[in-house]
Amino acid sequence: MNNFTLKIKSLLKKFNNFFKINPHKHWNALLYLFFITTSLLILFSLYLLYKIKNEEIFQITAEQQNTPTLLKADLLKNITNLSDKKTKRTLEINNNAPVYNDPSL
Repeated sequence: MNNFTLKIKSLLKKFNNFFKINPHKHWNALLYLFFITTSLLILFSLYLLYKIKNEEIFQITAEQQNTPTLLKADLLKNITNLSDKKTKRTLEINNNAPVYNDPSL
């Protein structure tokens, strides 16, 4: 039991020492962090430059999906035929007016 408490005390001391101010360690950590972020930004910029050079940066590949048709083809064909017949009939009536005989004469 005594050994366990000694281990816990040593861990607590290490934990407390971690948060003590040490300018040398902190400046080194900040310097490493700066260089890592700068190098990552440079790599990302080079990657973007490469993509722009190859004209691949904003290319969208359209995937064609086979969507089921919601209209029934035979019914649509019947309706268009009916519409064509009506337009032909109206053109015939407009061009050749029917002659009606007056029954009172």
